[in-house]
Amino acid sequence: MIVAGPGSGKTTVLVLRALRHMLVDRIAPERIVITTFTKKAAREIRSRLIEWGEAIVDQATAMQHLDAADQAILRHLDVNRVVTGTLDSICQEALGSDRHADEPPLVTLEAFAANVILQRRGRLGQVFTANQAEMADFLAPFTFDGTPPSTVGEASRALVPIVERFIQDRVNVDAFGAASQPYAHQLIAGIAADYRRYLRENNLLDFSSLEEAILNRLQARRVPTLLADTAVVLVDEYQDTNALQEAIYFELVLATGASFTVVGDDDQSLYRFRGATIELFRAFVERCQNRLGIAPQGPLYLVENYRSTPEIVDFFNAFVREDPNFAPARIQPPKPVIRANAAASQMPVLAMFRPDAPTLANDLTGFLSDVFRGGGYRDPNGRYPDLLRRAAEGGDLGDAVLLGFSVLEMQRPFRGNPPKPRFAHHLRNALMGSGMSMFNPRGRSLRDIEQVEQLLGLAILAIDPPSRHGGHLFDLMTITNEAKFFMHRWVAAGRALLAAAPAPIYGRTLQQEVGEWNRFVLGGPNPNPKWSSRDWPFLDVLYGLVPWVPHFEEDPEGQVYLEAISRAAGQAAGFSAYSGKIVRPVDPIADEDHGRRSILAILRDVIAPIAENVIDVDEEIMPSVPRDRLNVMTIHQAKGLEYPLVIVDVGADFTMDAPKNRFRRFPDAPSATAQIEDALAPFTPELGPLRTARSGLDRSFEDLIRLFYVAFSRPQSVLMLVGCEKLRGWKSNIKHVATGWRQDQSWAWKDQTSYVGRRAPPIVSPPSIHFI
Repeated sequence: MIVAGPGSGKTTVLVLRALRHMLVDRIAPERIVITTFTKKAAREIRSRLIEWGEAIVDQATAMQHLDAADQAILRHLDVNRVVTGTLDSICQEALGSDRHADEPPLVTLEAFAANVILQRRGRLGQVFTANQAEMADFLAPFTFDGTPPSTVGEASRALVPIVERFIQDRVNVDAFGAASQPYAHQLIAGIAADYRRYLRENNLLDFSSLEEAILNRLQARRVPTLLADTAVVLVDEYQDTNALQEAIYFELVLATGASFTVVGDDDQSLYRFRGATIELFRAFVERCQNRLGIAPQGPLYLVENYRSTPEIVDFFNAFVREDPNFAPARIQPPKPVIRANAAASQMPVLAMFRPDAPTLANDLTGFLSDVFRGGGYRDPNGRYPDLLRRAAEGGDLGDAVLLGFSVLEMQRPFRGNPPKPRFAHHLRNALMGSGMSMFNPRGRSLRDIEQVEQLLGLAILAIDPPSRHGGHLFDLMTITNEAKFFMHRWVAAGRALLAAAPAPIYGRTLQQEVGEWNRFVLGGPNPNPKWSSRDWPFLDVLYGLVPWVPHFEEDPEGQVYLEAISRAAGQAAGFSAYSGKIVRPVDPIADEDHGRRSILAILRDVIAPIAENVIDVDEEIMPSVPRDRLNVMTIHQAKGLEYPLVIVDVGADFTMDAPKNRFRRFPDAPSATAQIEDALAPFTPELGPLRTARSGLDRSFEDLIRLFYVAFSRPQSVLMLVGCEKLRGWKSNIKHVATGWRQDQSWAWKDQTSYVGRRAPPIVSPPSIHFI
């Protein structure tokens, strides 16, 4: 058990340990399994394994008087054969490669596809409509704002984490849904059972059932071929492991007798909302001894920080020890304090607080312009001598990142009013005004992006034209009003683009492209190139329209948006009727016509989920962010990353003590995630007592402290906090964990502010931070 603090080289340790197993212990690479939490981390480990492994092998084989046996081993060593990836990806590969010839292939569903099936095949809509009072009351604590869900879509968003937890937490679902339990429990257990049954009958897997399938095989000692000869298991980010994953690791080690090493840090556990259970990491030594019959070595501590300056290390060390109520939530006995390896930089932790978000956005843009486009930034008061400027060799805006709890650029609509812009939106506009840009594909909902509206509007006009007898098919469908609202909005955007008559592409006009699809779906007469096939994947419709919306090809954010739309269309092949294809009709007016039904399937299973905002973008498809753009990401996304300049939003949009945003800064009630854990605790006899040893409110505070600890430990050279000036007021009631407020409502920043005389200053000024 290795406890690795931020910047302490845990990736280096994992890679070198794997190489040691290959080169010293003579273990074949394919017998070594390394799991990571993200695809990006897996790519980094594989890259280092190859780079360092090949260099070591080349140097060793060049040695004189090398033993012949060693020479042979080195000559045939293929470092690339190490099994590396996220646990999900390894499970997927293991199951796929172990399929017998007479077994149908298993299809792994994206989260959105699983949600669609839960709603439609798990009878969620039917059950919710018939039992709205019972369901809404039970699900209310788990919604975004704690209010009872009023639509099937809202109920689905609250229910999905519970259904996933049934497997992740290894819940006794029979006990949860027993006749003695509340009626809502019985209804939810029934929905989950119907959903799982549908997946089994159709050879479909969501990510939870994928892991459960591997666990079942391991418990039956039917170890998949990929893992059968495993001799070494190395697990990164073990603090974010859930109970199901822990069981997989223990069963794999029991089945193969493999060496087992876990690396993690309890202070950097961020994914409780995905089922991560920090308590498993804290109790690893005891649980390992009970399950495997072996007391692991450790915990061994990596505490030397090779990433950040001493000023930054001192800051995040102080932050994580600021609240005494957090101490019992950490590994016991207390681990050593993180030590900075670098020399002092004379650059303190900076902070920029302004009266409102637009002013802050403008001033931060000016600061970034000085650093990356001008001659650099120097403190006008001369408090620190160093000039802050971009690196001389290739330094650019991509060396900076803005981190926040959320990176949404617009607030949620309220009582029919349009959404208001948030700090990230003001910053985007300010940067554009100064000739700079940001990369923030998660900042706006996919359905609200202008180019997405145009593309999907054109696609609807192409396959569901208003000229059809009876008008648009989607108007006649039993989909949510929310979906219909956005689909009408998209159609208007598509019509506007058609009316603008954009220039032809490769000799074809947009009107021609849409018209040919219209004739195909309406059974129009030949000649029509689309009649060359009886059916067409909906992806072909989309890609045929993309050239007239160049944003998707020319802009990095556009490429991420197009991938999300394509993924939605591609996933339909796995669960939707007609496999995500549109079929040439025989009688377009007839209800039973397959052409008509295939379009209904596309509208229901691809278009409507995007309109209902259940499709997430995946910016990991970008190998690298353009160097001339400011990275903007949530703190969760930044886990494991590092940047020369890190700007952390600690309250740019907080101008008052609004109850609706307290969960993001200073909770007054347990989070939805903590309440789910509490609700399921009685039905997880092994896990429940571990979690509920601390209250739901305590766990909610812990999650915020860990979140900002991770944010504050990302920078290499400069850390800057940004926020609203009201958070600094001596008499401020806008409490925020990130600005030094403790759970007992005392304020570290105020305690650390020194002043002369009896009159307190108007604002707090802790000495560890320089406000600019």
